[in-house]
Amino acid sequence: MTGDQMKETAARIVETALSEGAGTAEVDVAENNRFGVTVRNGNIENLIESGSSRIGISVSVDGRKSSATSSDLSEESIKRMIREAVELAAFMDRDEYFGLPDPEELGSAGIDLGIHDEETCSATADRKIGLAMELEKMACALDGRIISDGASLSSGSYSSAFANSIGFCDWYSQTWNSLEISCAAADRPARGPNTGKKQSSYWFSTSCRFSGLEPIESIASKAVERTIGKLGAVKPKTCEVPVIFDETAARRFFGSISSAVNGGNIYRRASFLADRLGEKISSPLVTLVDDPLIQGAPGSRPFDAEGVRTRKTTVVENGILKTWLLDSYQARKLSMRTTGSAGGISNFYMKPGDSSLEEMIAGVDEGLLLTELSGPGANWSNGDFSQGGQGIWISGGKLAYPVNEFTIAGSFLQMLSGISAVADRFEWKGPLSSPAFRIDRMTISGT
Repeated sequence: MTGDQMKETAARIVETALSEGAGTAEVDVAENNRFGVTVRNGNIENLIESGSSRIGISVSVDGRKSSATSSDLSEESIKRMIREAVELAAFMDRDEYFGLPDPEELGSAGIDLGIHDEETCSATADRKIGLAMELEKMACALDGRIISDGASLSSGSYSSAFANSIGFCDWYSQTWNSLEISCAAADRPARGPNTGKKQSSYWFSTSCRFSGLEPIESIASKAVERTIGKLGAVKPKTCEVPVIFDETAARRFFGSISSAVNGGNIYRRASFLADRLGEKISSPLVTLVDDPLIQGAPGSRPFDAEGVRTRKTTVVENGILKTWLLDSYQARKLSMRTTGSAGGISNFYMKPGDSSLEEMIAGVDEGLLLTELSGPGANWSNGDFSQGGQGIWISGGKLAYPVNEFTIAGSFLQMLSGISAVADRFEWKGPLSSPAFRIDRMTISGT
């Protein structure tokens, strides 16, 4: 369907829902088109090309809400779905906080966000397969020790029209692309506990635009460098040292913080930040932003999942918690105003600082460059942090040797407060990104 057709469909379903007895109605009409290929050793291992449509409807009757979805867009199916949703609402509990957004909050950003790319939609399957093949071939050619764990390219488009019973009706379309290579290498030092093991790593690029993907030479080089750089890794001694989170580890860390500032977790009191609004929670070097209006960024959108106009939201400013990320329901529960965050984060990031990664490393006598985090030990509910890690040991201000099989532990508040330097740049690798940063002191549990 075209955008206009999707809007017409959404608006028509809203009217039908009201005629069937709904007091309020919200409708989302969405279309997804996806392509994905994985190649290994020069052969296609997996190939997917699919398209789907979906309708979601939420209705309320006397403060009782119900929802239904369907992939059948026939008129008969839609009418049946509406009747079932209206009937179901009678059995739901009444919720005083439920309601549509305030009318003045509704609307679209009204600017071209540069998130739809025609080349992504028109690029042939052969071209996409060829890129994945070439990426794998190049990575293997860079170093004879590299074993391919597969290269993949995925791309697609997503279109959504949203309408509600208080007059909002609009749509937008977004494209996405991702190109990735995973590598392994046999770890065969002359002696030591890692003999016979394999080390592995990866690198990837994402972009709304097909032409915005990182060159395959760069992706292959970084994947190979990260893989070979792990050979000969040793387990570090248990100690307390400065730790530098590279961009990959920083994204993982702030992914937990984004959950901690989610309004749903706040009103359920399932976040260590539930009672800290207006308080200092981190170093003054930390400013966290959720901005859905960044040109061409992967999480940009003109309105949120309930038709609220999107806007830039500063969540933490110079270490002070300014707000949480809220939809209309969460805002009412907390006696606040929606931040246009229905559907989750958009582009959530830490504002860059004024240090380079090289300068941060040079400022550490003995410490760790953390390159990967693993495991489930990041608990944003109570604020405890304990995860497995991999990285490179720093000695005398220089990268010395790879380390693995250790645990890094602390608490989120301690870690946020201990940030002493923030890198001056980062790359968008998804809707959540961060520059590298340094924490002055953390506990590493090794040997």
